[in-house]
Amino acid sequence: MHSPALPKKAPTYRSVLIHSVYAFMGQSLMPLVDLFFCRDLGSAASATVGTSVTFFAWFMILGIGINSSLEYLIPHAIGSKEKTKADEYFFSGIVLVLILSAISMISLNLLAQAGPLYGMNPEIVAPVQGFSKILSYSFLATFMIPVLRVELQANGREHDTTYGFILGNVLNLFLNWALVLGHAGFPKLGVMGAAYANVFSRLGIMAFLFFRLKTARKNIPFPSWLDQVKWRLRMKTILRMGTPTSLHMLFEIGAFIFVSTLASRLPPEETAAHTIALTLASFAFMIPMGMSSAAALTMSRALGEGNPKMSTDLGDKTLRIGLYYALGSALFIFSCKETLMSWYTHDGNTLRIGTKLLLITAFFQFGDAMQVILSGCLRGLGETKVQAKMNAIGHWLVGAPIGLLLCFQLHLRIQGLWVGLSAGLFSVAGLLFLRYRSRTQEFRVQRITEV
Repeated sequence: MHSPALPKKAPTYRSVLIHSVYAFMGQSLMPLVDLFFCRDLGSAASATVGTSVTFFAWFMILGIGINSSLEYLIPHAIGSKEKTKADEYFFSGIVLVLILSAISMISLNLLAQAGPLYGMNPEIVAPVQGFSKILSYSFLATFMIPVLRVELQANGREHDTTYGFILGNVLNLFLNWALVLGHAGFPKLGVMGAAYANVFSRLGIMAFLFFRLKTARKNIPFPSWLDQVKWRLRMKTILRMGTPTSLHMLFEIGAFIFVSTLASRLPPEETAAHTIALTLASFAFMIPMGMSSAAALTMSRALGEGNPKMSTDLGDKTLRIGLYYALGSALFIFSCKETLMSWYTHDGNTLRIGTKLLLITAFFQFGDAMQVILSGCLRGLGETKVQAKMNAIGHWLVGAPIGLLLCFQLHLRIQGLWVGLSAGLFSVAGLLFLRYRSRTQEFRVQRITEV
C-alpha cells in the first residue's frame, strides 16, 4: 500500500500549542461576532442565537468528541513510524464525519421543533426553529475541521489551521455586516443573517483546509490505495476511544447546555444575559481547550516514540501554562465585566444580570482551565474512559443538584444555576488531577531514580 507523503518534520510543542489555541479561539470568535451584530435587535434576538447554538452544541459534542480520538491515534501512529496506519485513521475519520453530519442535521431540526414541549418562551420559538434549520447545514464543516486540523498539525503544518480560521472569521465578520444589517447590496435578514454567516464561514474554513491538505499530499482525498483501508478496524478503534471522550464532553459541556435549555424558559432578558455571559465564558474556555488539544497531540507522539518521561514533562508544562492563563483571565473578566456586557446589550436588565454572571465566570476560570487541560493530558496518555466517569460525578452529582437547588428552591434563578456550574467544574478538576498524578507517578519515579 502506498501512502503519499507529507513533510516529515515533527511539530514542536510551542508551535502546536500556539496554533491549537489560535484554532480554538478562531472557532469561538464566530458566535461572539454573531451576538455583536444582533445586539440592536433586542433581547429576543440574542436569546434566539443563544438557544439555537445551545441546541446545536448537543450534537456538536458527539461529533467532535469522537473525532478527538484522532488527536491520539494519528500522532501516535506517526511517532511509531506507522504512516500508513495514520492515513487510514484519517480517512476513516472523514467517513465517520459524513455519517454523523447527516444524523445531526435531522436531530437538530427535530429538537428545535420540540421547543414548545419543554416550555421554551413563546417569543423565541419560531425564530429558534428557523435559526436552527439554517445552522444545521454547518455540521459537515464543524465536524470535518477538527479532523483536518489534527492531520495537518500532526504532520508539521500546524500553521494552516490558523490561516483557515483567520479567513473564516474575516468572512464571518463581513457576512454578518452584510446579511444582518443589509449592506453591500445584500438583503437585510436580521438575526437569520447571523445563521447564514456562520454556515458559509465554516464551509470556507473547511474548503481552505482541504485545499492546503490537497496541496501537501497532491492527491487528497482519494489516493489510489483507498480500497485497501481497513475501514471496519479503524472506525471501530476511533469509536472505542472517541465514545468515552464524547460522553466526557457531554457530561461537561452538557451541564452548560442543560442550564441554557432551562434558561430558555426564563424571560428574554435573563436568557439573553445568560447567552452573552456564556458566549464570553466559552471564548475564554477555548484557550485552555487549545492547550488541551496540544497536550494530547504532543504527549501521544512522545509516547509513540517511546519517551514516556517527555510525555509527562509536556503535560506538566501545559498545566503550568494553564494556571498562569487562568489567573490572567480571571483578573481580566473581573475588572472588565461591565464593559464586556455593554458591548453586546443596551438593555439595562440584561446588562445587570449579565454582569453578575461574569463575576461567577471570573471565579470558575481556574476550575474550567484545569479540568479541560487535565482531560487532554490523560487523552495524550491514551486514557479516555475515566474522564467520562469523573465528569458525570462532578457535573451531574455535584454541580447540577446545587444549581437546581439554588435556582428553584432558593430563588436565585439563573445566578444559582451558574454557581452550580462552578461547583461542578472544580469538582471535576480535582478528580482529574488525582487521576493524572496517579497515571504519571511511574514516570516521575523513573526520573528521580535516574537523577
